[in-house]
Amino acid sequence: MPLIKVNGKDIDAPPGAKLLNVLMDNGTFVPHYCWHPGLPPHGNCRMCLVKVSNSRKLEVACMYPCTDKLEVTTEGPDIDTARKAVMEYLLINHPLDCPICDKAGECSLQDYTFNYRKGTTRFIEEKNIRHTKDLGPNIKIWGTRCIACTRCVRFCEEIVGTGELTLVNRGDHAVIDVHPEVPIDNPMSLNVVDICPVGALIDKNFLYQARVWFTARTSTVCPSCSRGCNVTATVLKNDVKRLQPRHNPNVNDYWMCDAGRLNTGFVEQNRLFKGKGTAKELATAARNFVAANGVGSFGIIASTWLTTEELVLVKRLADALSAPVGFLTKDVGERWVSKSGFSIETDKTPNTAGATHVFGQLASADGVIAGINAGKVRGLLVIESIPDHELPDALLSAASKVQLLAIADPWRNPLAEVAQHVIASSTWAEKDGTFVNKDGRIQRIRPLIAIQGSSRPELNWLQEMLVELGLQRGPLSAEGVFRAAFPGFDYRLVGDGGLPLAETRPRSSEEAVATPGNAK
Repeated sequence: MPLIKVNGKDIDAPPGAKLLNVLMDNGTFVPHYCWHPGLPPHGNCRMCLVKVSNSRKLEVACMYPCTDKLEVTTEGPDIDTARKAVMEYLLINHPLDCPICDKAGECSLQDYTFNYRKGTTRFIEEKNIRHTKDLGPNIKIWGTRCIACTRCVRFCEEIVGTGELTLVNRGDHAVIDVHPEVPIDNPMSLNVVDICPVGALIDKNFLYQARVWFTARTSTVCPSCSRGCNVTATVLKNDVKRLQPRHNPNVNDYWMCDAGRLNTGFVEQNRLFKGKGTAKELATAARNFVAANGVGSFGIIASTWLTTEELVLVKRLADALSAPVGFLTKDVGERWVSKSGFSIETDKTPNTAGATHVFGQLASADGVIAGINAGKVRGLLVIESIPDHELPDALLSAASKVQLLAIADPWRNPLAEVAQHVIASSTWAEKDGTFVNKDGRIQRIRPLIAIQGSSRPELNWLQEMLVELGLQRGPLSAEGVFRAAFPGFDYRLVGDGGLPLAETRPRSSEEAVATPGNAK
């Protein structure tokens, strides 16, 4: 491998690697605009200038190849002067929009201006005004803020493969635009807002919603399909304002789809806040019902939207009541794959793989429904939890025939109006736990907001039922349930990047003790 020297420190570089990638990977920050780690380099912003030993002039680090014994200097008077000149050029036509710009607080231009400019300008001529308009159903452009870095253009061409965006005009008139009558409306379009280093491209759904320095950020997982994209949630005043992709090379790289990004309204819409009875009363009723009617008389229908920990508890409850279990899922459309290989799955639930791991081969809800229609199953607990999902007509019809009906759901539905026992459940945004994605990777979700109204996570009320049935001495945390289900593993080992399910094989006591971070 080439050995390069960066500011006097030796660093190994992969053969053929570009200099800026190596610098950033080894903790040496170099300011940049057009470079993005998920895109091919372009070298047009000239901000990443550095001094190299085999060139008499400054070179752009994003395009410069690493060679053996290359010596690199990333700071110095001449480099500082060059970066200030680049900044002066970029700011000539840039408006002072920071007080009203949604990118304020996350803007590279803002940060670099603070570091490399002194708040003065030599430009006294009239600024060039460029277009402000909608580019698509979700994206608006403030052309005067655009620095023509072309990140968005390269994303549409190289990652999605749709190529809607292009750079029109030249010089200080250059600006991003769409081709005539071809708006940017691909399934991943809103990623261009994330990668825009300034406030030129704006998400119309987030426009004027929050100042980012007043918000809380939480790492979690998108629940809208079985891919399980890693995301960061932006929350203000107990309201989920937006989801943005969080880098995970094993799952979603730097990207996510628009459908998942915008699928947060269900957290507050049509919520079921008022229950009927308690979990302990439900446990007693179910136990007495099975005692009176026999094994297999009480059934459970759950969904693959539940966390792995909640599914473990459902399994314990089903075993205790000798209850057949069926699952509700949500499969929509056809699988979509971008040019770069990013896919949007048809399974619109986040934990089918987790349910399969806990229960083995999944049975559909049809089996329990058939048992009801045959008169074998006469009691039913439905734990639904899938947003924007209408209960199947067959289930609604069958539920009218049972003697004991219980429903647990975050949302109002027809069964909640007729059930003897109703539990208001919590949504994904209010839960702690894990999902297992389509590739078998266990990933953490975390509470984004406080629990809404009188709703309760399944983790809580299911354990109350188990305690009442004498199967647990007391409630456990989400991590406690996880550790019981995956001996030798804890949330620290899952981390922010996830843990392959295959690595959670049963291990010897010697292996478990040797695991770093394993709780005693």
